[in-house]
Amino acid sequence: MEKRAGSLKKFGEILMAAGLITDEQLALAMSMQKGKKARLGEMLVELGYITEVDIAKVLSVQLGIPYADFSTAVVEPEAVGLVPEALAEKHTVLPLSVDKKVVTMAMADPLNLEAIEDIRFATGRNVKPSVATSAEIKKAIKRYYHLSGPVQEILEKMSYGYIEIVHEKVDTSTDIKEAIKKGEAPPIIRMVNSIIYNAIKSRASDIHVEPREKTVTIRERIDGLLKDVFHLPKWVQGAVTSRIKIVAGMDISEKRIPQDGRIKIKIEERDVDLRISTLPIYYGESVVIRILDAHTAVLELKDLGLSEKDHARLRSIVERPQGIVLATGPTGSGKTSTLYAIINHINTETINIITLEDPIEYELKKVNQVAINEKTGLTFAYGMRSVLRQDPNVILVGEMRDGETATIAMQASVTGHFVLSTLHTNTAVSALTRLRNFDVQPYMIASALNGVISQRLVRRLCNKCKQAYTPQEEDLIKIGLKGKELAGANFYKGTGCNVCNNTGYIGRMGIFEILVCTPQIRELIANNSTEDAILKASLDSGGRYMSEDGIEKVKQGMTSIEELLRVLYIKGEEEVFLCQNCGKAIRADFITCPYCGYFMANKCPDCGSGRQSEWMYCPYCRKEFA
Repeated sequence: MEKRAGSLKKFGEILMAAGLITDEQLALAMSMQKGKKARLGEMLVELGYITEVDIAKVLSVQLGIPYADFSTAVVEPEAVGLVPEALAEKHTVLPLSVDKKVVTMAMADPLNLEAIEDIRFATGRNVKPSVATSAEIKKAIKRYYHLSGPVQEILEKMSYGYIEIVHEKVDTSTDIKEAIKKGEAPPIIRMVNSIIYNAIKSRASDIHVEPREKTVTIRERIDGLLKDVFHLPKWVQGAVTSRIKIVAGMDISEKRIPQDGRIKIKIEERDVDLRISTLPIYYGESVVIRILDAHTAVLELKDLGLSEKDHARLRSIVERPQGIVLATGPTGSGKTSTLYAIINHINTETINIITLEDPIEYELKKVNQVAINEKTGLTFAYGMRSVLRQDPNVILVGEMRDGETATIAMQASVTGHFVLSTLHTNTAVSALTRLRNFDVQPYMIASALNGVISQRLVRRLCNKCKQAYTPQEEDLIKIGLKGKELAGANFYKGTGCNVCNNTGYIGRMGIFEILVCTPQIRELIANNSTEDAILKASLDSGGRYMSEDGIEKVKQGMTSIEELLRVLYIKGEEEVFLCQNCGKAIRADFITCPYCGYFMANKCPDCGSGRQSEWMYCPYCRKEFA
């Protein structure tokens, strides 16, 4: 108790130094405190000299102790589990976070040495104090030691479905497992299950759990675009993050570095893999869950969205016993799905197929899949050398990241193996330049390469709610359609319905540009010709631009003009202007005002109005220019 008295005296001196109370007020409060056996701070508040917030903020500044704002604070359930509720109520404290050596506590009186000693004894860890008001701490104790009630109110707004965790990393009791099956699981488990269940039913490819200042935002990536689905209160952040990390086998006490994990679940009699990634950000740990559902994956050539002509061109380069085929495009353009579809197309019992992937996304039947692990030295290049000793017929290399991997893959393809891989390039022809940059010799590329598939993904219009419409002339010019090119075109736009979740789109398909290595193109590659020369030869041999494939799908009513322009730059889009006389969209040579950026077409082909470069002023801002 002597320690306690010493802390009280120091506490009073701090308040006096801050100018919040006078010496007389302190003396009166201490004399009244002895009779009531109340804390000094409570006595000063009762007398009306100060507020609890005043006390907390002054202690924070004077002692250099953080102020715990419960509207933004993250309370970890594993920390709460270390300190008995009775002890928290006795000293008006709440555990916020814990690691192997320290437990961080929100304390109404951070100078209470008795409380610090009791907590140190109960947890076996040193105590790092934060300061908060006693009212807020008491309210938080009721919330965090009894989560069921508050969380239950949130769960009533969320759809719940049964999810079974297969090979769970945490030892869960039989009673809890049975409760989960009956939908009576602990509320945080039900909340996490609901988030995952809702995402899978919505066809999401990713779930983002993103901590904000005062909320936790749950977003789903559906058909390539993110969408907000839930805004949870900040106080569930620690519990939700911990539940995900526990099930994924991660270290829940480590929050300073990124972590990766995996969860295998069963939903409605089908297996779904979840790949978990955590990243420390400003307001906590961001968690991204990649949903790998083979049930919804595109694993057949016929489902990729290939036109009849492109389907034939693709088969011509993959139905060969040797050589290399590359899939190119930015991240998220469907390259891996295309390679999986090719594997399924050529897979028979008579060949040995081995894949090198980082990571393995889907399990393929009758295929030997190897997970790359650079931490242990199993890189793509090292894996390729080992795979060649396994008598393979077909090798899939997840990505060509360096010249060593590219060279080994090329050598394998000319020695009787069929190789599939990916590159991050924007066009099919630019893949050849990338290989040259990897120091692969042109003659090696020419002899090994069967072809290159460049692709993007566009959303399909919903068949239930799409409606025919006539696009504006300006929109048609943006994608290069006019005159005879409009013959037989049917344009549609999604209006939104329950099936497509009011987006107007459901599912995705590819738009492609396929380069087939003909003898002429091989000769150009061997001679180190330019991209333009190789592209011209490809077009002459029946190839076409990716934009042409996309425009054809727009004309067939499979996707929309807006969706095509969202994922693809089409040459000519920035050459669209309005005639100043009739207002119609035109595409022509132009001059630009250097002051306001106003575009002026030389001549309108519809009405004939327009002036030449003698315009010495901008008709919009009226400023003169040369």
